[in-house]
Amino acid sequence: MEENYKRTKGRKTGSGTSKKGGRRSRASLIKRILLWAVLIGLILLIVGSFLFAYYASKSPAFSEEKLKDPIPAKIYDKDDELVTTLYGGQKRELTDIDETPEKVTDAVLAVEDNRFYEHGAIDFVRLGAAVLNNVTDGFGSQGASTITQQVVKRVFLTEEKTIERKAQEAYLAYRLEQEYSKDEILEMYMNKIYYSDGIYGIRTASLYYFGKELEELNLAETAYLAGLPQLPNRYNLYVDPETGTNRAHTVLNLMLHHERITEAEYNEAINTDITANLVQRSEEERASNEPEDPEYASYINVVKRELQQNDKFKDMELGEALASGLSIYTNMDSSIQRELQTMVNDRDYYYNPKFKSEHFNLASSILDTETGNLVAISGGRDYREVVMHNQALVKKNVGSTMKPFLSYGPAIENMQWRTDQKIEDEAEYQPEGFDHTIYNYDQQDHGEVTMRDALRQSLNIPAVKTFETVMDEAGENAPEEFAEAVGLEYSTEEEEDLPLTFNDVLGGGNYSQFTPLQMAEAYASLGNGGTYNEAQSIRYVVTDEGETVEFEHESEQAMEDYTAYMLTDMLKGTFEPYGSADYIPMNGLNIAAKTGTTSYSSDIREEKNLPDSSAKDAWIVGYTPEYTMSLWTGFTATEEGGDTSFVGADEHITPQWFFRDIMQSISTYNGQDFERPDSVVEVNGDELAVKGSEDMQTYEDEQRQRNTQQRQQPEEDIDEPNQVITEDPEAADEAEPSTEQETPETQPEERTEEQVEEPTEEAPEQEETTEEPTEEETEQETEESEPSPEEDPAEEETEAPEQEETTEDPASEETGEPTEEPTEEETDEAA
Repeated sequence: MEENYKRTKGRKTGSGTSKKGGRRSRASLIKRILLWAVLIGLILLIVGSFLFAYYASKSPAFSEEKLKDPIPAKIYDKDDELVTTLYGGQKRELTDIDETPEKVTDAVLAVEDNRFYEHGAIDFVRLGAAVLNNVTDGFGSQGASTITQQVVKRVFLTEEKTIERKAQEAYLAYRLEQEYSKDEILEMYMNKIYYSDGIYGIRTASLYYFGKELEELNLAETAYLAGLPQLPNRYNLYVDPETGTNRAHTVLNLMLHHERITEAEYNEAINTDITANLVQRSEEERASNEPEDPEYASYINVVKRELQQNDKFKDMELGEALASGLSIYTNMDSSIQRELQTMVNDRDYYYNPKFKSEHFNLASSILDTETGNLVAISGGRDYREVVMHNQALVKKNVGSTMKPFLSYGPAIENMQWRTDQKIEDEAEYQPEGFDHTIYNYDQQDHGEVTMRDALRQSLNIPAVKTFETVMDEAGENAPEEFAEAVGLEYSTEEEEDLPLTFNDVLGGGNYSQFTPLQMAEAYASLGNGGTYNEAQSIRYVVTDEGETVEFEHESEQAMEDYTAYMLTDMLKGTFEPYGSADYIPMNGLNIAAKTGTTSYSSDIREEKNLPDSSAKDAWIVGYTPEYTMSLWTGFTATEEGGDTSFVGADEHITPQWFFRDIMQSISTYNGQDFERPDSVVEVNGDELAVKGSEDMQTYEDEQRQRNTQQRQQPEEDIDEPNQVITEDPEAADEAEPSTEQETPETQPEERTEEQVEEPTEEAPEQEETTEEPTEEETEQETEESEPSPEEDPAEEETEAPEQEETTEDPASEETGEPTEEPTEEETDEAA
């Protein structure tokens, strides 16, 4: 029994030893687990630290420049009135934290980061809760970003939810809080956050949605704006008013929970209709990246281009420059700009259904004739399309509008032709060295025509012959040099420098292609005494730092003043009888202009099954002493056999009527006319010549010879009718020394009363003249003398009726009825 007791005791003893060992074993296991946990933790910490350091090293550079809130550029017109603001696709008005109402900051903090002023760059309390949710519900299920983190994410990072991006966000947030105060960071947040519809910043959102400044908002509206950035497109009141309202109520609950408003304030706000003051906006207004000023889009397009060409801004990204707080002072006449674009957009203005086609477009430029300042510009009907394809800056074939610059201008400039210079016309003509026949618009031979008549009627063959004469007598580069002096450059680095041909004179082919803006610049030179001014949209720019940057433009004397004036005087005939736009009344305006059209090539006409008379471009460019306007109309796409692909013979007048309506609307009608320079003298009545030119010297010599012959005639041979005309005794006395008598050969019965009376008034001056009459005498004697056979006024009087018989509609090469023979437009496709 004792033995059994011992055994039992021994077993107990053994059992006790086993329990102690088990405890030690468990303790050891726990120690090992803890050791491993610590070890693993250290390893993870080390790895995490290295990984964090690695990710941080790949973070975008911390840039104070990027942290600056973009300040949109402001555009001012010629009267220094603000016309629009350039947001660069981001509508943004900044707020200062010191001027932001407390209720606004309370609402933002309640919904975004209530402990913002208590924690550092990272809120570890919120982070811990977010980690647990991300472990149970998946990574990215809950965020814990502080306002500081949201700022760096918006400025430096993307919306991507990855460990790498979160690590970089934490690092940059720490950097941000080291450099800036909490107030500055909160201000950044409120100015940078997105509010849907291209709206950035809470002040911009307040103005956009409710038309109010921040201090004018009620509590419900404030709560809505504070809660909108989390899901801006979903909570947008224009998209879903109910969802937006519910979001505002959520923010009000949070404000009450965090004791940022009282129960009474909450109850009042929760019962407020936040849509009551919502600004009504159309879908188009909401979709527009540029704010509600599409009528300025074409002008702004030019402003941006000019800004990039300036030395101060050419090395900056355009978006960067426009977001740097520039104040841009332009030459825009905002009222004319609005009127021009409104008329371009008004499809009901155009009588023909095809002009309502989306492929039909217009482009126009209006300059100050004297300065070259860009007054207004339209690049087309669709302002959204203008941003990428401003038709006023796109090169087009210019048709007959090139004739003054390649034919008649160089002839006056280099050979000092008179406006009544005779040119032999033909029914058809083959330029030397080319296997191509050209025709006039009416396929008629007008015989010997003056340069004035050839330009007024826009005859093709005289223009080409003049071009060839200039190249022969003044040098083959003379026409090109004349055109390039007014900004119409043919030689470029990209293109082979080929000699000009007759096809360039007629504005066809691949070389006579210029923009409506370039054509306005060129014609303004004619109205400005021959001075070429590069079109300029910007006067000066004031930077955000207060620096004024002046904008200069090219200005130089491109031609002699007599060339500019004589061309202008001839181009006035465009609206006179037999002019190419004589059916367009321009009453009350001293205006000069040129029309032009270009046709499709024969290959395209055949391919697209278009009529022979179809044109792809129709132009008019004209000017007064006040304004110069270019207008192009045409089709930007060609459909096979479609009427909406070409300008027909009866539709060329569209740009001309448009031109008339705009010019008559904007002009002041002050009676101002182009001033004739001293270098120009009148001959044969209304014709003009260059003073001192060889041609003028010959003319004066002929007049002297005739005057001498008339003085030598016996007194008894004086015609009785002429004596009756000078019945006034005083006038007769004055006229006595210069009384002439015509021989039978001079046919005195053809002399008019005017021809007799005018010499009578000038008689005293003639009496004082010794050997050589003065220039004024010469001009008067020209009128009193018998015209030579080649200057027979009777022949000139009969010339117009002959022209009238040659065509059904002599008014214009563009508007005449189609004929069986090729028209001028077909000629323009030349070579």
